[in-house]
Amino acid sequence: MSKTDAPESALQEFLDALRESLLAALPASGPSRAAFERLEKNMADRAGVSDRPPQSAPACRHLADSYAALDGANPLLKRLAHAIKAIEPSLRWSDAIAPGQPSFLKETYAEAMIVGAGGLAESKAVEIGLSILAPNTDYPDHRHPPEELYIALSEGDWRQNADDWVTPGPGGLIHNPAGITHAMRSGDKPLFAIWCLPLP
Repeated sequence: MSKTDAPESALQEFLDALRESLLAALPASGPSRAAFERLEKNMADRAGVSDRPPQSAPACRHLADSYAALDGANPLLKRLAHAIKAIEPSLRWSDAIAPGQPSFLKETYAEAMIVGAGGLAESKAVEIGLSILAPNTDYPDHRHPPEELYIALSEGDWRQNADDWVTPGPGGLIHNPAGITHAMRSGDKPLFAIWCLPLP
């Protein structure tokens, strides 16, 4: 296997494992299922693995605990965790925060684009990435035009608008409709999740 083949096969294994976990969490119909179908349709429009150098961020210090918490997960999540571990050393983690967000997030939050602009594989049709949030941290209200599917890889809470917080648990699904105000928070363990956005 060549150096070029290895990252591409690892990325494809991640995408296959992600698809399995999403399908296990999705309802048979409804808005979240429609979002997944748009994501599937757009996934064909991606480039191969880039040669950008990897990059870490302060919140990445919580990755080891997040992986350890998945040791007792169901087989689908174990496969997904193994696939994440295989590509994670190649990712460019960012501690950049959106305007108006509190500065402490630079130390307590990081995200990495896997598929999408500046990611491991470029795409203008989808964004798929990872988020890590330090324990006992709130990621405040924010919003963006594309809808979003999260699959939780840890405990943690999500909220939309002024609704109650929900705790989907590892393997649980969160669907944020386009433009909705949403937030997330961790408990005494890091919050670890994958986000998927089918772009307009």
